[in-house]
This record gives sequence, C-alpha cells and structure tokens, in this order.
Amino acid sequence: MEKIFSISEAELEVMEKLWEQEDSIKQSQLLALFEADGKEWKRQTLNTFLSRLENKGLVKRENRMVKAVYDREEYNFMQMKAAVDHMYEGKLSNFVAAFVKKNAVSESDAKELRRILEDN
Repeated sequence: MEKIFSISEAELEVMEKLWEQEDSIKQSQLLALFEADGKEWKRQTLNTFLSRLENKGLVKRENRMVKAVYDREEYNFMQMKAAVDHMYEGKLSNFVAAFVKKNAVSESDAKELRRILEDN
C-alpha cells in the first residue's frame, strides 16, 4: 500500500507555493512569497515546515534551494490511490459505489464519468 502523506494546513500552504514554481526556489524567496501574502513567518518557522516535508519525502532541499518532489497532480493521485487501497480494498468501483450512495450524482457528472471511462 502506498503511503498517505499526513500534512498540516501550514505544510500544505508551503506545498502550494512550491507547486506554483516552475523549478527550485531559494528558501529566502519562498519566505518572501509568504511575506507578500501577509504571513509573518520567521525564517525558522519556514525551515521547520520544510524539514517536516523533507522528512516525509515531499520536498527536496539542496544548497538553500527547495522544490517539491511531486507535482500537485502526482501528490493528489498518490493520496487518492492510497485512500482507495486502504478503505475500499483497492477497488475504485467500491469507492464510487460508496460515494454515489451518500451523494447524489448529477446527470452531467454521470455523463462525464461515462465519457472518461469510454475514452480510457
């Protein structure tokens, strides 16, 4: 089973900023982006979040440069896949059945799902 990454809201904010970058970014530039958004984080605060993310295998740091190991789509897929594997015996059909049972699926959503399944 793939690992579900458990990250805090603040760590997710860091990941969001990293995903917005095209490549590695200096830690000081990353801190400046948060300051521009009104976050009053100290350098050590950001460093703590980056250390946690690095320990979880989500961030890579080298020579004061930092980047996300996975892009947003890869991260979301791994989280979804791990959840389906863990909670629905690895069967997407079990997940969909549980979702449909608790949430009404609109006709347009059902049509789009059929199209996706037929195209793949």
